[in-house]
Amino acid sequence: MKKRFFILSVIGMLSLGFAACGSDDEEEQPQKTENNNNNALANATSYVGLMNVTMPDAPTYSNPTAECLCALGTDKMTIVLLNAKFAENMPVTLDSVKVEGIAYTKDAEGEVSFSGENIVPILKGVPFAKYTLSSLQGSIKGDSLQFKCSMGEFPLSYVGVEKK
Repeated sequence: MKKRFFILSVIGMLSLGFAACGSDDEEEQPQKTENNNNNALANATSYVGLMNVTMPDAPTYSNPTAECLCALGTDKMTIVLLNAKFAENMPVTLDSVKVEGIAYTKDAEGEVSFSGENIVPILKGVPFAKYTLSSLQGSIKGDSLQFKCSMGEFPLSYVGVEKK
């Protein structure tokens, strides 16, 4: 009888020990880095416009409803292409292609000029080195965003207006 009582007491204490390590610990841990980066885009401006991608030996692919987010940080900016498709026969549409760390300047009238070289885009949290951006040049004037670059070997241009 004492042996059974001892075993039940040990099981009871172990149960209490496991219960003390419940979900309370999970709430104290910080969110994933990707979620923190998405918070930086909470104040991003949304644009809709025309994106053209030139493919070798194929006609230029045009998307007249391409969506783009643009967020200005303290010294760098981020551009995110939403629901991106870069060719007519591209089998999937990419949820988002994030381009971070773009240098920019803002003049007295509030116009923004930006440029970049060798910027690796991020797709689903993973660097996409095959399509590194080069010769990135762009501006934000009033409610319009425009930029051009080479994405890997493919020239890309975008002209959009603020989505209201």
